Amino acid sequence: MLFKDLDITFDDVFVSEAVSKSIKNQTYGPEKWQMFDLYLPKGVERHALILDLQGGGLVRGSKSTNKLRPNMKLVEEGFAVASMNYALISDANYAFPKQVAEVRAVLIQLKERAEEFGLDVDRFYLSGESSGAQLALLTVASATAGVKLGYEKGLKDDLEEMPVIQKVIASYGPYEFDQFEKQFNKAGVEPKYAESGSPKSFEGLAVGGLKVSEAPIQIAQGNPANYFTEKMPELFAMAGTADQVVPFEQSVEMVQRYEKMTGKKAMTHWIEGGHHGIKDFDTEEIKKEKLGFLRN
Repeated sequence: MLFKDLDITFDDVFVSEAVSKSIKNQTYGPEKWQMFDLYLPKGVERHALILDLQGGGLVRGSKSTNKLRPNMKLVEEGFAVASMNYALISDANYAFPKQVAEVRAVLIQLKERAEEFGLDVDRFYLSGESSGAQLALLTVASATAGVKLGYEKGLKDDLEEMPVIQKVIASYGPYEFDQFEKQFNKAGVEPKYAESGSPKSFEGLAVGGLKVSEAPIQIAQGNPANYFTEKMPELFAMAGTADQVVPFEQSVEMVQRYEKMTGKKAMTHWIEGGHHGIKDFDTEEIKKEKLGFLRN
């Protein structure tokens, strides 16, 4: 397994302070992992929704772990937060990018059940960290481009039924798998994982267990920027310059292509010396920036 540290189950004590209701293990497909959780804030008005997509290199991770903590802090600001499981390439026979279909299926169900949950379908947002950022951008970019990226039998995932995503938050995501080595070398950053770029790396597994240099079609398919159009929603991107898992330049170049292809200015927060993972990004300053971005 590429990542050896385990996710920590989210602390329900913390949740109870801000959440009026926790709705757990809602099924969105036939597979045992295809479930999501929903945390609703206090108040009777309809709530904006953030669907949080956790990272883990597509080889590990699950819903409602400690990685949800930064966005859970927005519940006290009136936002509902959802967290979902998606297929792991370590368990599902190199399933990327079928996770995009899974994200669509959850969004569609949340839209259909908006009345039941008290959600405002005109304020649906996606937020992802690491590989979750890639999935968030792939989901929105492919949908706005009219491309049904990803397929999974038994899911209700039609593009026509998908809610409109108003804004996206993407934190230190991988977007161009075949550029890792060049970008790490350019930045003078030593990769955390020596197998980076090999068939055993998370990016190698994502393209079917190949060297990234041997999979140009899969590399192109997994790059959100290849689906950017002027229909893309607003973007807030974050990354750290000392990231040893995903090169900082991945986020910089993604934003450059976003601005060129959409004609929109992205909001960015680059952390000098920042590393991979939620620790450097779980700050009061960034919380305020997220609120400003989502509420503007």
